[in-house]
Amino acid sequence: MNQPGVSIFIITYLDSEERCRVLEATCRNALEQRYPEFEVVVSDNAGKIPAAEALAGIDDPRLKIFRNEENLGMAGNMNMCLERCKYDIFKLNCDDDLLHPDSIALSVPWVDDDTFVIHDREKFIIGTVPEGIAREVPSKPPVVERLPGYRSDFWELGYDALPGDTLCTRKLFSDLGGYDPESDVDDWDFGIRARLIRRIVNIKCVLCYQGVWDFSLTEKMLKNEPYYFPKAGLRTYFKVMRDDSLRWGDRLHCRVTITKDFIFDTLRFFKYAGRPQYRSGYADYLKALFREISRKESPGTRK
Repeated sequence: MNQPGVSIFIITYLDSEERCRVLEATCRNALEQRYPEFEVVVSDNAGKIPAAEALAGIDDPRLKIFRNEENLGMAGNMNMCLERCKYDIFKLNCDDDLLHPDSIALSVPWVDDDTFVIHDREKFIIGTVPEGIAREVPSKPPVVERLPGYRSDFWELGYDALPGDTLCTRKLFSDLGGYDPESDVDDWDFGIRARLIRRIVNIKCVLCYQGVWDFSLTEKMLKNEPYYFPKAGLRTYFKVMRDDSLRWGDRLHCRVTITKDFIFDTLRFFKYAGRPQYRSGYADYLKALFREISRKESPGTRK
């Protein structure tokens, strides 16, 4: 029986020779999938070094490279990359994540237009080889299914939707409205919307290895922008709270969650008010909060 084709898409922005080497390793890894029909689509977001130059050493017709004329931002680049994909099943990936060679083969059987597929992941230091990437995995790994809808565990679930550990169909992607260009955490935002209106299948097997540097880029960023994630997540929280599917109690729970986060972040501001990055960060957080409170738009994600 013919199996459906899969597009592994990789977004990238290259600004150093080191990033070029990482992208090449990621693409070579993606091309090692033990699956009969797939392509690897690279979308270069107008980086300083063209991806075509970085990948010139790979001679494989399954590798497709595109370059944007201008930087579209992360969400814009991901949306554009998906338009360039040939197949109707997408395997989302980052330019520094590696896949187990059976990642697609074990995930595709669960994919349909009503199911967002997530599999477990582990972190590894970029420049090293993940210990488990060559290990044998079960041919039928256990799965955990979650029906769509808002429940008390909604914001606390252990899985997420980072690009490297997800699959979905073109129709599901369209039904969710694509990646939100106004969100600074558009991959998380996309996964949250999927959790609200579509079934989630979590394959309990490590099939993705998330690359991290030997120094933490996130920790380095948060020293200068300590309110980055609280501010970035506000748009998603408010979109969920305003979704038509929520019952009165669900909406109240969401509102309480937002309020608790506000209290925590305000107390954190008073504790560190002597540091200029906390003063400016908290001010930006408040601006974003009041902007979302005053926003009247519908989330427009339900289909």
